[in-house]
Amino acid sequence: MGKGRRLAIGLVGLGIALATASVWLVLTTRQDRQLRQNGTESEAIDSELFLQDVTLEQSDENGDILWRVKADEVNYGPDRKVAQVTNPDGELFQDGRVVYRVTAERGEIRENGKVIFLQENIVARGIDNKMVLRGQQLEWHPDKDEMILRDGITGDHPQVDATAQEARIYNQAQRIELIGNVVATSVVEDPQTQPWVKLQTEWLEWLWAEERLRTDRPLTVEQFEQEKVRDTVTGQEGEMDLARRIVTLRDDVNLQLLEFPLQARSDVMTWLVSEEEIRINQPLRLYQPEDKITITAQQGVMDLRRTVAVLQQQVEAVGQTRDARLKADRMTWDGTDQTIVATGNVFYQQGDPAVTLRGPRAVGRLDNETIVVNGGRVVTEITPN
Repeated sequence: MGKGRRLAIGLVGLGIALATASVWLVLTTRQDRQLRQNGTESEAIDSELFLQDVTLEQSDENGDILWRVKADEVNYGPDRKVAQVTNPDGELFQDGRVVYRVTAERGEIRENGKVIFLQENIVARGIDNKMVLRGQQLEWHPDKDEMILRDGITGDHPQVDATAQEARIYNQAQRIELIGNVVATSVVEDPQTQPWVKLQTEWLEWLWAEERLRTDRPLTVEQFEQEKVRDTVTGQEGEMDLARRIVTLRDDVNLQLLEFPLQARSDVMTWLVSEEEIRINQPLRLYQPEDKITITAQQGVMDLRRTVAVLQQQVEAVGQTRDARLKADRMTWDGTDQTIVATGNVFYQQGDPAVTLRGPRAVGRLDNETIVVNGGRVVTEITPN
């Protein structure tokens, strides 16, 4: 064949369905090749076919391109069902548009062009979703709209970076499934001054058009500041709004503040990462292990930066060490100095000496029983020993 000519090989040559003119495989080569004059072209095709500097294309029954792959070398076996390619550089199409550009060190085109399999140092760049995915194995199934990457997966995106054992990309549905040891971290401009979070789970769905991550598996979320973990929340499922930087965890949710030992538990927690605030609209329980203080309420807001909790509805604080109990409609607890401000139907009780106080407002600490009830009419009851 002369230099720069294109060779179209049909059903007999490469197993591509040309009978209905639905699929074409086009080979472009710049290497000079001369078929023996005493043979036929079909006889040359029946033997192993080796080409250099090649472009492979495949289209659907409507003539729309499904994929295009350039390679340094292409080697077809005698059955023409599998093409081995070296240094493939490909474009994956959807509705006639390029949606991914992929590169690898080697690969195969299988099942008459229905499957592309690439290996070693895979890089897949999303045109629309701005993702860059890397791994060691890639499968592209155009008829299923499915691309699978395996082995040491990393993903980079303007909003989030991720690692996993496997990734399954469905471009039409605009989603990615990350599977196995999944770690996703939010991206901020300055990690030294801005808080950012890390999500860890076994399965994570990334809905890039909705700018949302979600999982129905156990989830651990850690907040970092200056490369150090400050707070940790766990739940049985959860999601993250990437645009608003809001994390919601559900079902047996546990919060642990590490710099100041404080624990919180509820069925649902909403974490506003940028504001460093956690909102809880379900019954909750706080526990400070150093002084053994427990606070329960129907809802609350926690300021993680200031370590302050504002609790509402049927609030009750219990100091186990000195047997002190405080109830109110609303309570603000400053975790740094243990100060409590309670308002609305305040009731305070301690064991030794046995005292009961009732009033509109109370200020003090439970750990050393220094509670002052004031703000109006106060009722004091002292129980003799």
